Amino acid sequence: MSEYNNTPALPPAGWYLDPHDTARQRYWDGARWTEQVAAPDAAATPPSTESPSAVGAAAAVVSTRRLPKLTWWQWALGALGTLVLISMIVTGINGVAGIGADSASSDPAPAEPAAAGSGGFTQDSKRPTEKPVAMIEVPDLVGVTVAEARAQLNDLGLDLEATDAGDDWIVTAQQPAQGSHPLEGLELSITSEAPKPVYTLAQQNAIGTAQDYLDYSGFSRGSLIGQLEYEGFSTEDATFGADNAGADWNAEAAESAASYLDYSSFSRQGLYDQLAYEEFTPEQIEHALSAVGY
Repeated sequence: MSEYNNTPALPPAGWYLDPHDTARQRYWDGARWTEQVAAPDAAATPPSTESPSAVGAAAAVVSTRRLPKLTWWQWALGALGTLVLISMIVTGINGVAGIGADSASSDPAPAEPAAAGSGGFTQDSKRPTEKPVAMIEVPDLVGVTVAEARAQLNDLGLDLEATDAGDDWIVTAQQPAQGSHPLEGLELSITSEAPKPVYTLAQQNAIGTAQDYLDYSGFSRGSLIGQLEYEGFSTEDATFGADNAGADWNAEAAESAASYLDYSSFSRQGLYDQLAYEEFTPEQIEHALSAVGY
């Protein structure tokens, strides 16, 4: 008579529901549970000959085995991994939000249409064009005569302000200066001086000789002309020299009266007669007598 063996038969090797987590499957190698786990749809279907009671018995047997305990460093490593995963998730969320904000801020604000009002312009209206400024080229007038300057300006349609200068006077300055200037409101003015006389050699020498005599002593106009004639100048050149030597005849008469009084004593009439002899005019003599105290 054989002994009755009441030990249930173990199920064959295959994928079964994990006795520790029914949401997944774990591989049974026919004798024990392995470390291989898988999702229910990825694992192989258990054999059809599987007996639920047998699987349950096997599960009961295996369930008495305890899972290995985790060490402290394994727990710390797991916690660190969890923190890193949370940090990556938060950073990703903030990055997406930042990109959205930058994109929104970079979009240009829509331009508001210009409001049309009294005296204003709409976007479709045309702005009035500015009137071009008429310019004119003012010539260089310095160095030419007043008559030549007037002729140049007349050719440009410009008028020269009236002055007391003669047509032969020389322009020494102008306003505005040479160059391009706005035509509107343009006012031209010049400064001029009399031309320097052109003397002959005889006239130049007569003037020089007359000035030398005037520096030496007092002379009347008549006596100076006579002295220049004595020097050999013609009456015409001598007269020209005396008249252009720059003499002040009143001052010359006073100088002559003072010289006579330094040389000798004279009565008022005697001094008057001496100055008349020197060809001073009555007016010049009276000025000289007053100057010396008579």
